[in-house]
Amino acid sequence: MFCPKCGTENSDANFKCTKCKQTLKTVTASAGSDPISTIIPYKNAKALIAYYLAVFSIIPCIGSPLGIAALVLGIMGLKQAKEHPEAKGKVHAWIGVLVGGLFGVVYTGLIIFGIVTAVLKK
Repeated sequence: MFCPKCGTENSDANFKCTKCKQTLKTVTASAGSDPISTIIPYKNAKALIAYYLAVFSIIPCIGSPLGIAALVLGIMGLKQAKEHPEAKGKVHAWIGVLVGGLFGVVYTGLIIFGIVTAVLKK
């Protein structure tokens, strides 16, 4: 498929031009659309993994690395959901970004605070 704006050749699966970001085709809800993908965005694995990592980042001992990973994968999942609207998963990705980012930063801060306090007491 060629972009009507800049003429760049794009894959038929692309919704936006890879060069100028012009919309090539719109997503339409059809009778045969998959209702499960609305609840579980299995086509956007990064957003789904970010969601689960964010949920488990609440656990104090492992919250820091899981939260940071959830933040990074959540951002990647948002990018994928923007580029491929049929993949869905924006809510899952946002939960990964917000919850994972929050607990990742809080627990990392607590670890740094504990290390600094222990070093200063010596």
